Amino acid sequence: MPARNVRSRKERRKLPLWYRAFSAVLTLLAAAAVCFCAVLALAARMGDAGDPLFGSIILTVRSGSMAPAIETGDVLLFDAYDGGGLEEGDIVVFRAPGGAYEGELVTHRVVRTENDGEERVYFTRGDASPSEDPWTLGDGDIVGVYVKKLPLIAEVAGHMRTAGGRMLVIGLPILLLAAVFIADFALSNKLLDKAEESGEGGSAGED
Repeated sequence: MPARNVRSRKERRKLPLWYRAFSAVLTLLAAAAVCFCAVLALAARMGDAGDPLFGSIILTVRSGSMAPAIETGDVLLFDAYDGGGLEEGDIVVFRAPGGAYEGELVTHRVVRTENDGEERVYFTRGDASPSEDPWTLGDGDIVGVYVKKLPLIAEVAGHMRTAGGRMLVIGLPILLLAAVFIADFALSNKLLDKAEESGEGGSAGED
């Protein structure tokens, strides 16, 4: 007997209720895994680029200037800075206004604040450095305020730097979803064929 196509809703209604429920849950879980890994991969890429998303910034630390609180390779989540409210001890990411790192994103701690006329200015320092940074910052220099580390994103970011890691993070969930669809297609056809054979046998017996 040729296998039937069970993609239509009408055909799937003939399947046992328990199977339809199991298939839906399994498909949902596989799709969720793909979406989750896609989000992790996107966040890992953002950690390399420093691009904002929905008011948040994800960055990968490139130096040990904030050790031991923040180590090289850590991935950090920041709230986008909208001005005001910074206090001593806050960790911020900003664009260096001068020096060798001018224009680059730097993550340091606010160690002092002062009023410069009507503007509030901030003095920063890396935890691993004995001296303050050679600049003062205004609200316009600060990009974000530290929220927390993202260890899972850091792990994914490390894998994404190799071809094998990218294949694992992106390809494996897609293969999983494809395998679920193929298995569902095959089992659905088998169940329908079995039900049809059973029905034909019952009809023959009655005659």
